[in-house]
Amino acid sequence: MLQRRRWWVLFALTALFSIAGLFMSSHAGDFNLSDKLQARDYANIAWMITATIFVLMMTPGLAFFYGGMVRAKNVISTMLQSFIVMGVVSVIWVVFGFGLAFGDDIGG
Repeated sequence: MLQRRRWWVLFALTALFSIAGLFMSSHAGDFNLSDKLQARDYANIAWMITATIFVLMMTPGLAFFYGGMVRAKNVISTMLQSFIVMGVVSVIWVVFGFGLAFGDDIGG
């Protein structure tokens, strides 16, 4: 019973803070940034792509590592799951992640 009450309290607090966030002002002030600050930083974008390539190159090693932790009959399934997750995460990065990392700021 105590566990269930704890979840309801956590849910209520999350809902309260989420609703309160809707009514907060997102305008910190109207000021103009210089063109230098508004331009995209291509070095950051290049480094993000390079780091992404490094992470994607680690996927086969991760698949072999996880494959060594399971029984022989489950090795292919475990390796396939690693590669499927790599593809899914790549699509999620293209759709959502790049915009979150390099998109416009909201409220500052």
